[in-house]
Amino acid sequence: APAASRGDDLGGASGLEPFTDRQLPSQPLPVLDNVMGGMSFGRWDADSATFRGTTSLANNGGFASLRWRFNPVQNWTYAKGIYLKVRHSNPGEHTFRLILKDTTCEMARGANFKTVFCNEDDAQDRPVFIPFEAFDQMEQMGRPLQGPVFNPAAVTELGLMAIKPSIVGDFELKIEEWGLYC
Repeated sequence: APAASRGDDLGGASGLEPFTDRQLPSQPLPVLDNVMGGMSFGRWDADSATFRGTTSLANNGGFASLRWRFNPVQNWTYAKGIYLKVRHSNPGEHTFRLILKDTTCEMARGANFKTVFCNEDDAQDRPVFIPFEAFDQMEQMGRPLQGPVFNPAAVTELGLMAIKPSIVGDFELKIEEWGLYC
């Protein structure tokens, strides 16, 4: 089940701080399953703020992701978590992953924190709230790692992922707005 909460209000938040063009590079780095022999595809359309592609199970694949690297490292200790206002293909079935990396993750190749989010059919006009506490297990390619929970004082990367089994085939995720909530 997704770790995110939803609501007509601000989910207990006192304010929303959208990400700015200065914070996020216009073109993220694609990380696709072809690094392991898969055949999935994903790309970012900056003009429409849309992540779209196709996940394929061929060659044991099944994911496409985008990563925005922060330079300098971000300190988000004043915030409670991340919010997203999104629309996407097949809201009844598709779930996506939000990825965060901190400076501890940088010490182990491929390490990060992930959590699931979705935007149900009847809730596409309300934001999704994901508290930093949802990022409580560092992992490396889906395998749990020993280590501390996510550190919002040392954020190095933010990402989005479409992954099997909930997304097989074409997908589209339009980000209407995202950022931090306080």
